[in-house]
Amino acid sequence: MLIKRDRFTFPFREPVIRLLAVSVLCVGLLIFRMYRTESIRFMFLAWNLFLAWVPLGIALLVYQRMGQGRLRGYHGLAGWASWLLFFPNAPYIITDLLHLRKPSAIPVWYDSLMVFSYALVGLLTGLLSLYLIHRVMDRLVGTLAAWGVVAGSLLLAGFGIYLGRVERWNSWDILTNPAGLLSNALGQLTHPPALQLTGVFGLMLMAIYLTFVSFIQPPSPHVVSTHPS
Repeated sequence: MLIKRDRFTFPFREPVIRLLAVSVLCVGLLIFRMYRTESIRFMFLAWNLFLAWVPLGIALLVYQRMGQGRLRGYHGLAGWASWLLFFPNAPYIITDLLHLRKPSAIPVWYDSLMVFSYALVGLLTGLLSLYLIHRVMDRLVGTLAAWGVVAGSLLLAGFGIYLGRVERWNSWDILTNPAGLLSNALGQLTHPPALQLTGVFGLMLMAIYLTFVSFIQPPSPHVVSTHPS
């Protein structure tokens, strides 16, 4: 299936630039903390934020190819699979709030603000990447099926967050240790904590995504006639 070429523009340049600017600010908060505390305890936040940008980069590439009329059905499927592999890394940063504890060299409010900032930027990059993939799928498979892809992706993201936070797997383990990852993942399918985290995260991410979409695509205002009947 070949997506028909049309006048498809890319309207997300400014949001991406703003997210990049806030990401730089987040890194600045981390550098300042490292300077004041002489500790690299939260260095993992910078890496996690980088990983959160990967699915957005993939989504932008897939979306651009669609706009250029060069996206075939199997390309879209491959793009979605590649995006999904890294997508859980974006909302995963929310779980880094677990690392908050009262420090001795810097106020706890600073750490709270810093970690929350990383989590928020990670979530926003993930939502934007999901929105781009959603639009691609809408053209490839239709509106109803595209929403099914979104719902399935969010549930899989919740499961991926569990595998990362609790089972300590990484996205690249699908390449370095696919057998071990698959075996462990299948074993978690009947594990209540895994199902609970998957369901709660999936539903919450869906609610947040619906809110996100409502801001990007506000309803058209109703035109009220001023002429007498």
